[in-house]
Amino acid sequence: MEAAWVAAVILLGTFVQGLTGFGLALVSVPLLSLLLDVKLAVPVAGLFGWLITFPLVIRMRQHVQWRTGFIMAGASLPGSLLGANVLKLMPARWILVAMGTVLVVSSVHALRGRMAVARGGQPAGLSSALAGFCSGTLGASVGEPGPPAIAFASMQSWTADQVKASLVFFFMLQMVGAMAGFWSKGLLTGEVFSLFAWGVPSFLLGLYAGVKAWDRLQARRINYHALVHGFLFCIGSYLFIRHLFS
Repeated sequence: MEAAWVAAVILLGTFVQGLTGFGLALVSVPLLSLLLDVKLAVPVAGLFGWLITFPLVIRMRQHVQWRTGFIMAGASLPGSLLGANVLKLMPARWILVAMGTVLVVSSVHALRGRMAVARGGQPAGLSSALAGFCSGTLGASVGEPGPPAIAFASMQSWTADQVKASLVFFFMLQMVGAMAGFWSKGLLTGEVFSLFAWGVPSFLLGLYAGVKAWDRLQARRINYHALVHGFLFCIGSYLFIRHLFS
């Protein structure tokens, strides 16, 4: 049952990230946590979240904002070590409450609409570093590195391709720190790798379908973000209410 659930969830999460450039962890960790201990769910989703970044970065490399990505990734390393320590020490109930809170807040922000604040040029190094640090901390603690980075990218005057490519590039580098944090805290166990192996076929199928869907939606200019974030808002609300009052 656990292996089948992992395969189904990874299929959905990989499809979402192939489509949008983010979302594998946002979708997968809460759903995996319905059947798995959260301290299994976060590393399993993290492994797939790291793996998917490589083909997407190669495919969209001409759109990556390299300087910003490197600054954010460097700042995420201390955040990842802090977050892994939080994951190891914090009770699972409060990790899930925190996860639900992050999902609700980030979804509400996204559903309010994308507002570009920066007007051309490269974003400031300090703001890039702050976004990277917060993403690293959330990524290693609750498996949700996306919200700070996504909010930061949404404020830049970038094209849709630049936003997607730059987010994927950042997540690729950020997950190096997260993996190091998981390893140092003994969270990459044999059970984690066994569940990871069960999800690989679904991962490949979801990646192919997500990339194809991105191409179609870009051609038709369909807004898919509202659907994704509406779904995440529902998951986050469920996690918050269920585990806060349990």
